[in-house]
Amino acid sequence: MTNFKQKMEWLNDQIAIRANAVFATMGFFWFCLILTLLPLKWPATMPFVQYASSGVLQLIALPLLGVGTILAARSSDQLAKEQHDAVMETVNDVREMLSELHQLHLDLHIKVSEVMETREQEEPGSQPTA
Repeated sequence: MTNFKQKMEWLNDQIAIRANAVFATMGFFWFCLILTLLPLKWPATMPFVQYASSGVLQLIALPLLGVGTILAARSSDQLAKEQHDAVMETVNDVREMLSELHQLHLDLHIKVSEVMETREQEEPGSQPTA
């Protein structure tokens, strides 16, 4: 049963994607424009144009466009998630490096302070003369 469900989902996705690719073109726009202009020249075609526009385009094409848009958004969402994860990984790496750099800075500061204290103690001219 699961295999059948997966095949049906795949088929539905393919139909929606292909329909979206057809309906979202300038060619389909021109087809619809010509279809709506037919009754101006041939008034007898008005019932067919009304049926085609309300029955076919609104009841079939609009839901297909909606599903196709959702499917197209899935890939964009996945890409955005992958980019976000990559950026967050880089941010975490930079944070680790900054933490290490900060620790190195503190260690260096301690060593410099120790060297300076040792020099002050070793230099005979550093003590005040009475």
